[in-house]
Amino acid sequence: MWLVLCDPSDRAAVWAYEGLRERGLEPLELLSPQTLLDSSRSAHRIDRHGAGFELVLPDGRVLASRDVDGALNRVAAAPFGFLPFSTHADAVYAAQELHALLLSLLTCLAPVSVNRSGGYGLCGAWRSTPEWTALAARAGLPVAPVRLSSSPNVGPPPEPPVRGDVLVLGEQVFGAPVTEDREPYVRLARLAGVSLLGVDLRHPEGRPPVFAGATLLPDLRPGGDAFLDHLHKRLLDHPAESSGAP
Repeated sequence: MWLVLCDPSDRAAVWAYEGLRERGLEPLELLSPQTLLDSSRSAHRIDRHGAGFELVLPDGRVLASRDVDGALNRVAAAPFGFLPFSTHADAVYAAQELHALLLSLLTCLAPVSVNRSGGYGLCGAWRSTPEWTALAARAGLPVAPVRLSSSPNVGPPPEPPVRGDVLVLGEQVFGAPVTEDREPYVRLARLAGVSLLGVDLRHPEGRPPVFAGATLLPDLRPGGDAFLDHLHKRLLDHPAESSGAP
């Protein structure tokens, strides 16, 4: 079976789920992180041969990690707002525990996931703007200077980037037309250790576009049918991802 894991409000993920179903990917399940955590019974085993889980979902169905052939992982955070807390300390503790549990479950699916979970994020490592800019420069993308200061409101505010100009999935690039060399975008995703990445571009007047940011949760819809076709193929092939290479 295949999974699309996402927050219920993630319209791009729902769009991808519907597109994958239209392409005949079955059985395919759309699951939220809260559904995983709301299991009525769970078994989570870790031994020298690896890790796996078996969950009884709220509707009574059994989900076992061994039965998952591929997953689109769009889980950004563990939900915990539905739990009652008497103090802030209790809320922080519960959030950390739920995050750890969800991370452990997603790690069991990491070998067949787009994108894989890790210690710095549930669907890939989250990075600051300076970190992304440094990776983009290493990848060969034109970047704008980044100003760092310990004082607030120093310098002019940055221009708002256009979200999701370019989509990278594996070795393919989708989204807005990219007239220049596409390899730096693929190289950036590879350096970030993810197979799916959204790259934002800023378009200075009269000059070529420059890197403006990256996201692990891009809007997938600008990729259109070509993106869905490639995602479908990738999930069928379920390539195991290794750290640093998609």
